[in-house]
Amino acid sequence: MLSRYCLLFCLLLLGGCASVPDELKPVNELALLPFADAPLTSPPAEARWGGEVAQVRNLSEGSEIEVVQFELSSSGRPLKSDNSTGRFRIRVPGFIDPAIYAPGRQVTALGEFSGMEQGKVGEQPYAFPVLNAQSVHLWPELKDPPERCDCDPFFYSPFMLRPIIVVPARN
Repeated sequence: MLSRYCLLFCLLLLGGCASVPDELKPVNELALLPFADAPLTSPPAEARWGGEVAQVRNLSEGSEIEVVQFELSSSGRPLKSDNSTGRFRIRVPGFIDPAIYAPGRQVTALGEFSGMEQGKVGEQPYAFPVLNAQSVHLWPELKDPPERCDCDPFFYSPFMLRPIIVVPARN
């Protein structure tokens, strides 16, 4: 009986660690459109896609974020890798500041797939899946830890006091 309670406690604890932000939770998780199926699907369909911002354009009718797609973790955060399934566009009704949504930042959007749109990546023609966003989540930047620490554990530890050196006075 005790082992069942321990197992239940561990499952609840692990489930709390991998939760999706509230604004990215869909009505039906199983009905979300996978990114790879977008070209084969007729709109409308609910989707949750994410990746890395490539470009932001502010238009007269709203804003558009061009995103390099990456797979999502269980918490909805994009998992950056050397492989991507492609690019997509997120349409947002308001203003998006390009300084905040800078290239390289990670975003996840929940919204309605509205079809494919022709465009270009550089000079190459490209068909972009378009997501009309209900919500867009900008993930905080992950800071790399310092490569090495130049601190002395004996003199710079918060648990140790600096030594006091007493020098006799010269007469």
